[in-house]
Amino acid sequence: MKQSLLLTLALGILLPGALSAGAAASSHEEQRLIAVLQSSAAPAEKDDACAQLKRIGTDRSIPALAALLTDEQLTHSARYALESMRSDKAGRALTDALDKTSGPTKTGIINSIGIRGEKRAVSALTTLLADQDTHIAVAAARALGQVGGTRTLEALQAAAANSTGAVHEACVDGCLRCANRLLAAGSRTKALAAFQRLYETEKKDSVRTAAYRGMIQASGNKALSLVTSAINGKDQASQTAALELARQVSARGATRALAALLPFTAPPVQVALIGSLTQRGDVAAAPAITPLAGSSTAEVRVAALNALGILGDASMAPLLAVAAAASSGEEQKTARLALVQLRRGNPTETMLRLLPDTKPEVQAEFARALGDRSDRTAIPGLMELARQGSGSASKAALQALAVLVEDSQLGEMVQFVAGAGSDSARANAAEAVNTACHQIQTRRGRVNIEPLLQALASGTPETRIALLPVCGGLIDPKVRAATRAAIASPDPPVRAAAIRALCDTSDPELLPDALKIACEAPEENLRTLAIRACVRLTTQEETIKLPRKEQIEPLKTILAKPLRPEQKRIVLAGLAEIPDLEALKLSEPMLNEAATQLEAARAVTRIAAALPCAQRAEATNALAKVLSATTDADARKEAETALKDIQAAADYITAWQVSGPYFQEGKDYKELFDLAFPPEVPDAAGVKWQALLPDSDPKRPWVMDLLKALGGDQRVAYARTWAYSESAQTARLDLGTDDGVKVWLNGQVVHANNLLRGLEPDSDKVKLNLQAGWNPLLLKVTQLNQGWGFCARVRKPDGTRLDGLKFSPQPPDRAGASAGK
Repeated sequence: MKQSLLLTLALGILLPGALSAGAAASSHEEQRLIAVLQSSAAPAEKDDACAQLKRIGTDRSIPALAALLTDEQLTHSARYALESMRSDKAGRALTDALDKTSGPTKTGIINSIGIRGEKRAVSALTTLLADQDTHIAVAAARALGQVGGTRTLEALQAAAANSTGAVHEACVDGCLRCANRLLAAGSRTKALAAFQRLYETEKKDSVRTAAYRGMIQASGNKALSLVTSAINGKDQASQTAALELARQVSARGATRALAALLPFTAPPVQVALIGSLTQRGDVAAAPAITPLAGSSTAEVRVAALNALGILGDASMAPLLAVAAAASSGEEQKTARLALVQLRRGNPTETMLRLLPDTKPEVQAEFARALGDRSDRTAIPGLMELARQGSGSASKAALQALAVLVEDSQLGEMVQFVAGAGSDSARANAAEAVNTACHQIQTRRGRVNIEPLLQALASGTPETRIALLPVCGGLIDPKVRAATRAAIASPDPPVRAAAIRALCDTSDPELLPDALKIACEAPEENLRTLAIRACVRLTTQEETIKLPRKEQIEPLKTILAKPLRPEQKRIVLAGLAEIPDLEALKLSEPMLNEAATQLEAARAVTRIAAALPCAQRAEATNALAKVLSATTDADARKEAETALKDIQAAADYITAWQVSGPYFQEGKDYKELFDLAFPPEVPDAAGVKWQALLPDSDPKRPWVMDLLKALGGDQRVAYARTWAYSESAQTARLDLGTDDGVKVWLNGQVVHANNLLRGLEPDSDKVKLNLQAGWNPLLLKVTQLNQGWGFCARVRKPDGTRLDGLKFSPQPPDRAGASAGK
């Protein structure tokens, strides 16, 4: 408290001086701006002064601004400043300007008066309602509506009665605005009279609807009577307004009064009224809505079912379940959702009590709803229905149990499979076990697989066949062992089911098993499934990340076996995902086979396009083979595009060494640009150079990535290479850098561009005079932050390709025959 008092005293002592100084500065600036307005300054300068006076202007600036209101070029700027000033003088200035202006200038001033809500302008605006210029009359009507008040309302009412067209519409709109302002101010009687006059005299439905809406809002305790009479009447305007406000009426007994109208209204009104009753959230409406669930109009039934799910209680469960069972489409979807939404009473208990004695189709709806309600107290009842119910009811119960059960009930779910009396029942139960395992694993991160393993070990062949697909979705050593044991079964159907389960697995440990089946299984259909599994496990399963060699080897092994064309096409789809020379070599021979040529062309094209720069020669040759082998237009277009991209990338220099980073405390990247670090000093000792690798992004393999090599902010790096030209010639260096760059050729600075930018290829074009033999090329690239790199290529002066150059990152005495791009 003491500190607060001291602070207050200190502020009282210190702030007046500060405020005085600030006020003086502001006053001086205002005087300067006023002088600008009164001078012969250009309109743009005066416009800027008006904009500033809008923020700091006082009464002193009003005369200078008022003088500009009649200036067609500056009237907008002046009134823009005046309309926000609180001073009465600003309003008077705008009002006085009405007699001095005309046309658009006058219209603009009227608009500003309206924005201010300037009451002193009412008389002038009222006169303008009869102006011969329609635009002025309309603007006056709108402005009066913004000003509001009883006097204004009377003027607008009189003008509305004696006008037509746009002026009449603006006057009516102004009357509505005035009436709404009166309502907001608490003058309900005056507002009601204004709304009622508009409702009774106007013909336009939108106006009458707005007026009746106002009448309801201004009528207090009589609002409910207005709403019910309108809903039950035939006037569309009042009915629309009443339906809009029915959800808001707060009078005692409003819900029952509104609900009582339902039997006597047409279907479209019933739909809207049900919607309003639903939004009211009053359960008293439910009894009146219930019969409409059986309406002959589908839209009414849907609206009623939706309302009962929100307003109804447990007693509505039978009606909703019967509706869901007997309908389809939107109606069925609504009834099912309503069953799930029921909250009042004890819907779960009610549904469980009714389960044994209802029709199978209704039992199925109850079961579905119990599952969707996620209420685990329903599990025993659903278990009983799954055991005793008919086909559809039992299936629905199993589907509900699949999302509700925990580990402790998984054994019972497996028993449903073992005890099923038909193939379809067994399949339904096995599907539920599969879903349950996934649901439990998702919730808890693990699942108790012992009941499944026991059934696979000791169950009948039919049970094992039904449950084996569950193994495909589980990754566990015991499940793996059970799958392998089933694959070794002497029972052919069990073995086939196990192989199918294996082919659906996401367990990478089972890849060798799938490969063995792909190569050795006598059944072609099972071999095809296993080949597909090998491709998926090596290249398409998101959770499995294998090195390239381990991806390719299984596919290579499969291709060594006799294959049908469709099997080769599957392997090609996998190879296309592996950007590796070995994958390319495996795909190329199939270009020569008619049955696989198209798929091979696409695979080769995709692989070649993704190969690194160092393998561009192999990629180019492979694409040439594609163009030679295939006649398919789309495949050729893809290959031509890939070849063009590779050839364009081949122009870029990727043989570089880098030195750095270099930086200096307190210096930013722009200042570092002109500091000479050792690499640019002739014969400097101790400069360390290392190989610089291109960007790993296959979409831009020609970008040299300094950030990855060196990292950091506010620094520079040097990159060097040697260009070999057989003869002296003029060339052009096309550069893109992030950020600035300085270039030396043969020890001479040939380019400097100190700036901040992102990397865009060919941003800078630098003339080069190449000597015969080796030409040292040195770049200095600056770094502010984030990205840091460059790309460079040497072309002819006209920008076309320049062939015959060689590049080496090493000095000529060590470059030897290894020089290349």
